[in-house]
This record gives sequence, structure tokens and C-alpha cells, in this order.
Amino acid sequence: MNDASPLGSRQFEADDSLERFFEFFDLCYEQGWTDGLPVCPPTERAVKNMLRFTDRGQHEVVAVIPPRNGAATVEKVAINAVMAGCRPEYLPVLITAVEAMVQPEYNLYGRQTTTHPGAHLLIIHGPIRRELDVNCRQNVFGHGWRANATMGRALRLILINIGGNKPGVTDMATHGHPGKYSYCIGEDEEGSPWSPLHVERGLAPETSAVTLICAEAPHNINDQVSKTPHMYLGSAASTMATLGGNALYLSGHRSEHMLVMSSESAHWLAEFGWSKDDVKMFLFEKARKPLRELRDRGGWGKCPPPKFVDPNDDDATVPIAARPQDILVVVAGGHQRHMNAILTAGYTLSVTRPITFKNGQPIRSTQDFLG
Repeated sequence: MNDASPLGSRQFEADDSLERFFEFFDLCYEQGWTDGLPVCPPTERAVKNMLRFTDRGQHEVVAVIPPRNGAATVEKVAINAVMAGCRPEYLPVLITAVEAMVQPEYNLYGRQTTTHPGAHLLIIHGPIRRELDVNCRQNVFGHGWRANATMGRALRLILINIGGNKPGVTDMATHGHPGKYSYCIGEDEEGSPWSPLHVERGLAPETSAVTLICAEAPHNINDQVSKTPHMYLGSAASTMATLGGNALYLSGHRSEHMLVMSSESAHWLAEFGWSKDDVKMFLFEKARKPLRELRDRGGWGKCPPPKFVDPNDDDATVPIAARPQDILVVVAGGHQRHMNAILTAGYTLSVTRPITFKNGQPIRSTQDFLG
């Protein structure tokens, strides 16, 4: 192929270095060190370059990752980041994400070994999202952005190579979903009429942060016709209260689910005077099913219903979460009034953490590490 082809392709000669690259990939695949896709060789130079973007020692243990209980040192996090194709300045995000996913409420052991298809959705907030060019708008869950693709993938490689996540051996997901290759978005704070998630959780708007939530694949909600917030969010409530999901059956203990909506949708709702809390309360009240529909199917019997639901009343309605605040609302995505339901297994809670120096001081920029 030449430059005149429709794709603007160019011809390259395969030299010894390219042949060595594929030999390295073959080795990684045979040893189970990859997600099945080619990986970049973690050369000493590349890893050393990445380690410039942290003030931690390379042998410092960031976390112990189940089920193998492997020690995720700073160096090992950097190695997997290089293999995933990350730029060096992505390292502070990944270190923070690893710290987040080992918090007890996240239940990483359970998420690593479950039959549920959940994948680790990394959401990036604050100035670092803009600095690293993390996509938060058009095709936000799709392809096309190096930051999203490689940081999400790096987390999966860390779980594989340090945590021992092996399909059919320790990872017992019946089907899984494509987010188990990479699952990473930015929150569209500039496009939102409401406070972003990390601010809701007590951090300053100028603080860069990450949120980890282990969730199913996004389920699109397409409503371009509704003329009122009640009708529009009714479509979301219907989608989120599905009989085949875990939400309705496990709302008796604390669990979370998320609605992701575009800036256009959020501003449209805000023009009607709706706050983010209003959206959460509406979904809490309307994303429900009566007990008669839940009995003897799905996840029936796994958990008693919430205390405010009479288990003997077939007409009593069960919500998807025990509290309105456990329905998370995030603004991200491109044009038109699409929404996405992000449902979880119900055995995990999301974790938000600021990106900081070793001493706990929030960073202003990844360049802070370079002095």
C-alpha cells in the first residue's frame, strides 16, 4: 500500500526489532502475561522514564492484590503501564487507582473471582483529566483515546500479572464483557450543571481524583422524545430496574449503581429546575418492581429486601438501592439525550481517592513530580 490509498497507509520494512517485538508478544501470551493483545516491551529505559512521575521508591508496595496476593510495587505498576502503552505521566493515576481498588468496601477479591461480568471502571476527575487528554465526551466508552484505552488496560494487566487474574482459573466470569480489556472514562465537569462526583464526596473541585466502580457493561438508554423530566428519567428507571440484574435482589444491603448522562441531558433537566439529588431521588422512587414480580426468579433469596419494604406484601415495591445517594449520577458523553445505565453486582462499593504525593498532599499537575 502507498500514500495514495484511501486509508493513507504507508509501507514499512520489517526489521529485526519488529520481529523481536512479536517474539516478545508470543512469549507474553504463552506465559499468560497479557490480556491477549500485543504488549509493549517494558525495557529498563521505558520503566525508568515512567518512574520519574512519582515520589515513591520503586520497591515501595502500593497494595497487595488478590487472589494471588501479589505485591504491587511502584515498579511493577510502572512495568504493566509500559506494557499497556501508557505515557509516563499516567503513572500517578494508576498508583491511585490501585490504592482505591484494594479498599475493603470495594471487595476486590470477590470482584476478581466472581461469575458476574463486572469490570473495573476507572473514572478520572479534576484538572488531570484535561492535562492527560482523557476523553469525557463523544464516544466516551469507545475507542480513539490513548489515555482512556491504555490506563484502563494497564489496570487489567496489573490484575492479571500481579493479582493472578486468570480466566477460567481464578476469574470465573461466566461471560465477562469487553470492559475487561479496558474501561476508563473522564467526567465532563465543564459540561455539567451540577457538582462532579469527587466534589460530592468531599474533595475540592481543583483536586485531581479517580473513582473505581466494578460494573457491568453500559446499557444505552435512548429517549429523544420525552418532553418532561419525569418521562425522560422514567425511561432510565425502567432500564435500571431489570429483573435479570442483581440490583433489585440485593438492595437490602448497601450497593450502588450509576447513571451516566450527556451534558445535553443534564442541562435540559437543570433547565426544569432539577438538581442531581432530584435525579437520584426520582430514580430511587421509580426504579422499582413489586415483590410479586421478584419472587422465585433472578436473585431471589440472596438478601432480604430493605427494612422499609414489607416482605409479606406482594404489592410492596423494591428499589434498586437502599438509599437515593447510592444511585450515582455522572455527566459524560457527546451529543443528544442518550443515557447509560451502569449496574453492579451489588457486592461492591465504589471508591474515590485524590491523586497525591506520598505525603498525602494533592498534586496540581503530573509535572510536579519533575521538580
